[in-house]
Amino acid sequence: MNNHYHKVAVAVASVCTALSFTLGASKEVKAATFTLVPTYSFVAIDWGSPNSSSLDGLGDAYYPTSIPSADIRSDIETRASYEFNIGNLSLATNTVIRHAIVEARINSRITNFPNFLSIFGYVGNEMYDISDFEAGVFLNSVDVSSSSAGDILRFDVTPFVNQLVNNNNAFAGFTIRASNFGGVVLNAYDNNSSLVIETADVAEPVPEPTTIFGSAIGLCLGGWLKRKKSTPQNKTTSQG
Repeated sequence: MNNHYHKVAVAVASVCTALSFTLGASKEVKAATFTLVPTYSFVAIDWGSPNSSSLDGLGDAYYPTSIPSADIRSDIETRASYEFNIGNLSLATNTVIRHAIVEARINSRITNFPNFLSIFGYVGNEMYDISDFEAGVFLNSVDVSSSSAGDILRFDVTPFVNQLVNNNNAFAGFTIRASNFGGVVLNAYDNNSSLVIETADVAEPVPEPTTIFGSAIGLCLGGWLKRKKSTPQNKTTSQG
C-alpha cells in the first residue's frame, strides 16, 4: 500500500510541475518602435569674445539648417542642435521606454575629424534660441576619430528621454559638440537624423516559475494528503 501512495505522490508532483511552468510562461511583453524626425535643426555659434578671437563658450548667433555642423577651430565653434516633439507619444501606464537613440548621419568633414562627438540634452522650447549653444547636460559621446562620410552616429539618450516623458515635457532638445579641434557636417535631409524610441507594454507581473512551482506542489500534495487522511481504513477482525 505504501508503494501505491508513493506512485500517486510522484504522479501528482509531475502534474504540478507541468502546471507551474505553464503559468510561468504567461508573462507577455509587446514592443513598439517610434522614429521621430527633428521639428527643428539649426547651428548655434560662438564667434569668440568681442575684443579677441578666443572662444568664450557663449552663443552669439544661430541659423536654421538641414546640415548642422559640430566644429571647433581657433576662432569659431559651431554646435549642431535638434529638437524633437515627444508630446504626442501618450504612453500608457504599463508602457516603458527601453531604448532612446539619437541618430545622425555624417555628411562630410570640415577639417580633420575630432576625437569624439558628445551629445547634450535639454528641455526644448519649440524655437531657435542662441542660448541653446550652452544649454544641456552631458549624456553620451561616440568616437569619430576613424569615421567617414556616410557613417551613422548613434547616441544613447534613454534615461534623459524617460525623464522628459515622465515630466510631460513636449520637446526634447539635443546639441552635438566636437570634443577638440576638428569638425563634421551632419546631414538632416531625408530623415538622416532621428530620435528612435523603442517601447514595451509589460503585462501584469506574475510570480516567477520557481515560486509557482513551490506553491503548486504545496497545494496539490496538501490536498491529496488531506483526502488520504479522511479516507477510512479497512479493518479486518479475526474470528476464533
